[in-house]
Amino acid sequence: MWFRVVVAVACCGCGGSLQPRPAGGAPDAAQLAAIRIEGNHAIASQALVPALALADVASAGGTVDPYLLELDGDRIRTAYLKRGFFEAQVAARIEPGARGQTVVYAVREGRQATAQIEIAGAPTELAPGRARALVALRDGAVFDYAVYDAAKPLLRALVANAGYAHAEVRANVVVDPVTAIAHARYDLVPGARCTFGAIRVRGTTRDDLVAAIRARVGFAPGDGYSMTALQDAQVAIYEVGRFATVQLIPALAGDATTIDVEIDVAEADRHEVHGGFGFGYEPATYELRTRGGFSVVPAARPLLTLATDAQVAYTVLHDFGDRQPKIRAIASAQYQDLWKPRLRGELEVGADYQTVEAYSWIGGHVRLGLASPLGARWLQLRVGWVLEHLTFQDLNDAVTEPQLPGQCVIAPSCEPPVHALGLDRTQLRGAYEASLVADLRDSAIDPHRGIYFALPVSDGTPLAGGQLTYLEVTPELRGYLPIGHTVVAARARFGGIFGDVPVTERYYSGGTTGQRGYSERRLSPIATGISLSTGEVDSVVIGGAGLIETGVELRRPIGTLGGVPLGGNLFLDGGDVTLTVDQLDPAHLAWAAGAGVWTQLGGLKIRFDVGYRLNRQSTDTDVFANVAPHLGIGEAY
Repeated sequence: MWFRVVVAVACCGCGGSLQPRPAGGAPDAAQLAAIRIEGNHAIASQALVPALALADVASAGGTVDPYLLELDGDRIRTAYLKRGFFEAQVAARIEPGARGQTVVYAVREGRQATAQIEIAGAPTELAPGRARALVALRDGAVFDYAVYDAAKPLLRALVANAGYAHAEVRANVVVDPVTAIAHARYDLVPGARCTFGAIRVRGTTRDDLVAAIRARVGFAPGDGYSMTALQDAQVAIYEVGRFATVQLIPALAGDATTIDVEIDVAEADRHEVHGGFGFGYEPATYELRTRGGFSVVPAARPLLTLATDAQVAYTVLHDFGDRQPKIRAIASAQYQDLWKPRLRGELEVGADYQTVEAYSWIGGHVRLGLASPLGARWLQLRVGWVLEHLTFQDLNDAVTEPQLPGQCVIAPSCEPPVHALGLDRTQLRGAYEASLVADLRDSAIDPHRGIYFALPVSDGTPLAGGQLTYLEVTPELRGYLPIGHTVVAARARFGGIFGDVPVTERYYSGGTTGQRGYSERRLSPIATGISLSTGEVDSVVIGGAGLIETGVELRRPIGTLGGVPLGGNLFLDGGDVTLTVDQLDPAHLAWAAGAGVWTQLGGLKIRFDVGYRLNRQSTDTDVFANVAPHLGIGEAY
């Protein structure tokens, strides 16, 4: 008898379902040629057929296996059961044809059950309705097993966060065949209430690192057990930047009410070398870029990072044929937990040779800063001081020669704007800086919900060592709201410089993260002058002291191509940059509408956007004069 069972199973497993189709010649009438589903309305055939085992058989040119025929029928019925069609019936038949057999599954869907939810056993300290809010199924809505099942871990986490480490959720569904109501019941079994016990750190013996870890654990022995507390501590420890892996492992074995926690970490490499290159294109310019540098964490100071970074770019302006090198070298030091936990100290020294449209500058800067969260991790404050010394050269004729009559953006006398811009002298800028950031987004890289607010302020004063007196304020607000699979993103940004206007702090807009109806930095006040040597007219952007940027964007995934995700977006951008703050007029912004496509490669979101100016259009007769293409990495905002 055992021999017969083994033989039967072997025959079933080796049935002729995967026999290859003979090369050349006429099709075999016994081969499986196609699969068809009839009577299905709630679930499309293209969602069912690829999941069937016989679909692989058909692709390989095999024959129908009776076992797989029955198994796939059960798969189809299961798919309907998960959607609440508890009366669904599936019958299979085989139709012969000239090119082979066709398997037909006839579906009778029946009624789709509606849901009725019941939750029992919630601890009394949980507010009424909290558990019910975690079950996305509404009473009277069509039953969906996936939604019903997804609520189980959420309910368990809710009870566990109330201090019940050994909580269980026992759920079942009972269908009334007369009323077609699916009664879904969740029984919450809290068990005994628990507290945290001993907290041990494993994976490092460095006193500084152990202290940094313990400072980021927001619970102590005796506190009520909470899964959220464990997750928050893991994120905070990762933010130290010294660990490759961080695991918080609660000792949940058995039914102990005191839960010890083991924090298991693995230190990251103390040395890092980075480098890269890129190519940027805008209608007005193209640019080659490269950068490289290294960082090191001294063995004796595991919370100190010393780093260098060098950036070199070579820009070509299409309009003028100008070639503009850009070089920046920076050395920096950062110290975590400088005088207290989570207080980061920063020191940066840099040297520049930078070229923009109207001028080049050579100089250096030093910057000191302190940064720390204000209670909550999502609220960050940074204060600092900067001292910068710059000299300017290679001035464009548009700023050194008289301006065209009627186009005097700087002075009514149409004198060259070089003096008003401060380009005829060195710039010594000393300023105290502060920045408050509230980041409540679900992701800083690919946000789908939440808000982000930033308020950077710079106070230039002789007390900080500079020669300029000014106040620069640039608040920004962003918001994100998911509606189905579509994310609605919006932003508003204002910039104002009051008093002296530092040359290198002037505002520009346009490009991949600005107003996308313009190329990079091209939404800006423009100086137009007549070259005394050639008689030609030159125009160049010079930036401004006032800025408004606003916009709304719809982002939605489209599908995949060769396993690579694809998506699209529609946007409306508004903005303006003016010479002075009082010239800003929110009612008369430059507007652009556009669309884009994006994909993700290696964790990077790469997008291609095209913006079209709705007003302030160019008088150029070129059909593309009011169109701006943009290739960027990451979101626009």
